[in-house]
Amino acid sequence: MTGDPRVLTLTELVTGCLDPLLDGNVLAIRIPGFTDPAQALDIARRLAAHPSLSAYRNTPELVRVGESHYETHDVDGSTDRRALAKYLRNADPLMAQIRACCAPSPSPLDVLWRDLDASYGLERARIDGRPMFAGICRVFPEGTELLPHNDRLSRDAPGLPLGLELDAQLAANIYLQVPEQGGELQLWDLRPDEEQLAAWSAPGSEYGADRALAPQPSCVLSVTAGDLMLIDSTKLHAVSRQKRGARIGLSCFLGVRHGHPLVCWS
Repeated sequence: MTGDPRVLTLTELVTGCLDPLLDGNVLAIRIPGFTDPAQALDIARRLAAHPSLSAYRNTPELVRVGESHYETHDVDGSTDRRALAKYLRNADPLMAQIRACCAPSPSPLDVLWRDLDASYGLERARIDGRPMFAGICRVFPEGTELLPHNDRLSRDAPGLPLGLELDAQLAANIYLQVPEQGGELQLWDLRPDEEQLAAWSAPGSEYGADRALAPQPSCVLSVTAGDLMLIDSTKLHAVSRQKRGARIGLSCFLGVRHGHPLVCWS
């Protein structure tokens, strides 16, 4: 779908640019060519061969470079203390490894964070004073999908005070490689409550909704290598099946606290 009025297309990130998304007037903000497409594909190739590439702890069909804070919690929401300690210990080394895969160019994530810092102020989120990892590389192999779901720190990390401080939570995705067919971004203008999510739960999934039970998406977007997309992560979103080829991208969450800098984490 192109020219969708629910998607705001910009050429750069400037002060106030996030307001239409935060106010709910659009479902996504898109900056085409945020990263040079040739550079994006080169970074994707390096990350896809990274020695630390491994499956998500709770979504084994997807693989990543980096670690997600969501993986430090068990199905019941309780914290796995050993997994959390590993996540915090590995945060800086893993971020350095991802930057090395982008050299000699700056990491697209560093460019994003620099621009947001100039406009809003930005800092890494912390747990007990220790910085969280930010900027995961996600690889969706051919044949995989991301089921409809939403992300909310207050639910995904119930013991973390930061989750209760956030006024809004966004997700930033920088696309490095996209499949030849499939892999569209699906967005809903819907912020489901826990009862709705439970009613739609997909059999065998720890995180996602059954597409046959959830309503049809409000917006379906094809993406291009080099694009930046910002969405409200607390609304339902998904990625359709990669029918031919893989999808590789860099992503992080952005937390909004009125009167304070943005915070980023993965």
